[in-house]
Amino acid sequence: MSPAQLARLESNQRGLYIDDFVRIAAALGEKAGNLLPNDLGDIAHLKPLIDRLAAVKPELLARVTSLLDGIVLLTEDAAVAPRQKSRLPVRKKT
Repeated sequence: MSPAQLARLESNQRGLYIDDFVRIAAALGEKAGNLLPNDLGDIAHLKPLIDRLAAVKPELLARVTSLLDGIVLLTEDAAVAPRQKSRLPVRKKT
């Protein structure tokens, strides 16, 4: 993109073509999708985890998935256990 094209783009005299957008993102060291607004809504808190999982080597993905399944089950069990414990009848000492 020439300096003249960039100046026209900055002054809204020219539109941004997808090819130019992708080259600008690459020059910034980013993926084009990372520069677009995202409405993640209810899953925004998962973005760091998603980014980390995206970096997992494909050959390790099955193992990582299995480990995450185990972690989720342990976490759910730990969350349920205190509630079940509180429902037990209280024994009075005699």
